[in-house]
Amino acid sequence: MIIENTAINLVPEVRCPNCWHAFAPESVLFIASSQDLAGDPRLEDPEERRRFIATRFRPDGAAVDEMGMDCRDLACPNCHLLVPRVLFEQRATIFLSIFGRPRSGKSYALAAMMRESKRKLPQMFGLGFTEPHPPSNRLVQSYENALFNHPDPEALVDIPKTMSADFGGRLWYQDVKFGDEIRRFPRPMFFQVVPLVNHPNGGKASQYARTLCLYDNAGEDFEAGRQDKPNNPVTQHLARSSGLMFVFDPTQEPAFLRACHGRSADPQIQANIKVSAGEVLDPQATILATADQNVKKFLGRPIAEPLETPLVVVVTKHDAWKHMLGGDLPAFIGEPKTGGICGLQESVIEEISQRLCGLLMQHAPEVVAAAQRFSRHVYFVPASATGCAPVQAGEQDGRPDYKFRAGSVSPYWIEVPLLWFLARHVQGLVPTEKRRPAAS
Repeated sequence: MIIENTAINLVPEVRCPNCWHAFAPESVLFIASSQDLAGDPRLEDPEERRRFIATRFRPDGAAVDEMGMDCRDLACPNCHLLVPRVLFEQRATIFLSIFGRPRSGKSYALAAMMRESKRKLPQMFGLGFTEPHPPSNRLVQSYENALFNHPDPEALVDIPKTMSADFGGRLWYQDVKFGDEIRRFPRPMFFQVVPLVNHPNGGKASQYARTLCLYDNAGEDFEAGRQDKPNNPVTQHLARSSGLMFVFDPTQEPAFLRACHGRSADPQIQANIKVSAGEVLDPQATILATADQNVKKFLGRPIAEPLETPLVVVVTKHDAWKHMLGGDLPAFIGEPKTGGICGLQESVIEEISQRLCGLLMQHAPEVVAAAQRFSRHVYFVPASATGCAPVQAGEQDGRPDYKFRAGSVSPYWIEVPLLWFLARHVQGLVPTEKRRPAAS
């Protein structure tokens, strides 16, 4: 009923971003609004409101629950998890996944990537980068708030560990009951990229707008011996994604540590050199290989056959090892043109990717090999989520507790992986700039 009376142009089939069940829009469930209707029989979280098939509607299209409350949130008829209304609209959705080893700086990278995208896409590229369903993004919002929103520039800030003592907390995963079986699904985050009025395609914003569905996994999900199971499909979204981002921390690699010893001001370098044998984690190449194995097993593909899905290896903490790549990174955004719009300099990114690949071949060749076995389209992007070294602010669990001076945090190149995906995936969305002729 509501589907036929709304002016929204709907997709013929909705794909649930949680369980991947495909369903017709008219079979959607509504989520009750009344606090008296808490506790859905399929969901483990007792605070979740009940899901129901709507039979009564307001003139404006809102469903009415048993207690007479207006209801506008929607849920999948299979898993009962929330499906944002934006996924019902007739526009393409891009699925992206980010993963990496514990302590790789992935949380910092994700926070900085989203923050810089919200700031620079409107300013530089005439693109709005917004959150169509803010409640789904509480995880990255908490990261951003912790790192960027402290009013005192002298305050020491950090991001709490992704995995707390409550492994798989509500911010990261959702548990669903299917009979006697409980399945765990990662909680997706949603963003929308829309051309603004000064964008070259601003007059056709609805045609070029894209919804981004982003998944963030804890590094523990990819440790050796931990594999997806039918009742624990926490990493299967990688097989569905349009693009993958693997966060690689070179300051946890022995060869990089030796090359940085005495040449980097980052205190993490010296601390990682002194790490005891009992604290050594799985090599990062193993994390990447485990993800590769899980995805290809799910897809029924040979392990040795690379996928067509692009993979960006985000090499973090560039400020700590930049001397190994020739110093500061060049600008990747061109000068403003008509309407103040800049262009993404793809040739600059490609050149840096090639140089970084060569550096990794010297110091971490197993990571390059694992990445190129995973995908035919691999790009290597150096970045810094903070732009500065941390300071040690005591200890936590027997390890140095690092924090950053709030006024010194200045990320760079961290939004490049997302811009790169958007430029390659949707022609005409991110303005690009061709290679400039060499000076004579």
